[in-house]
Amino acid sequence: MSLIPALTPTLGLIDSGVPAGTPLARFHSPVGADPEDRLGHGRAILATLSHYLPPRRQIALYKLFEARLTADAEALATAFEWQAEAPPAWLLCSLGLPRADARLRAAVARLKAAGTRIVASSPRFGAPVYPAAWPGVMAVTGDAGLAPGPPRRGRDGRWYACVWAAQEAPEDGGEASPWQPWQMGPPPAGMPPPLGGASFAAAHALGYWLAESVEGVKATDETLGSVGQSG
Repeated sequence: MSLIPALTPTLGLIDSGVPAGTPLARFHSPVGADPEDRLGHGRAILATLSHYLPPRRQIALYKLFEARLTADAEALATAFEWQAEAPPAWLLCSLGLPRADARLRAAVARLKAAGTRIVASSPRFGAPVYPAAWPGVMAVTGDAGLAPGPPRRGRDGRWYACVWAAQEAPEDGGEASPWQPWQMGPPPAGMPPPLGGASFAAAHALGYWLAESVEGVKATDETLGSVGQSG
């Protein structure tokens, strides 16, 4: 299933979907599925982004995950190539490959040439992953000691941000839970365990940078520094 873009999207997502009814500028599923997230990861990513600004973005969603949160090099390269057909201003990639892939690198280069800023998750420990390890990609990893807010630049060249996914607002439109995983104290009774990981750290960093853009503080190469992951 694909949707033809009406506007150039401001945010490209490669994930498991979005909450039902979320407006999209572009959408594609390689297996013909609908945009609804049934794994919970994409919903948590959007909830984390929404901690920084209202969900009023032109989103281009490539639904990479349908039954499980894994993908091979060919599938990820195809997702990047689809995003490059109508390059978004920002692209969030919440996974990485253990080995560099030529086709993926070509798609990354195509997006960068079009002006897309690519934010990619990078595991806190272990070997580099791709696309986060390539120069010009904004590699983000998680730090359990950081609260939401501006990401911190590490000595290794990566950005560090809050590792916890934000709790979603209730489906009935009410306010989100006052408790969030990064706060002190126990969660309310009956609340499921919080989600955490580098993918949500990348969403925190991107949410902060998007909010800066909305507020008129343009995120440029000067403010972001020389982005990428060392090693």
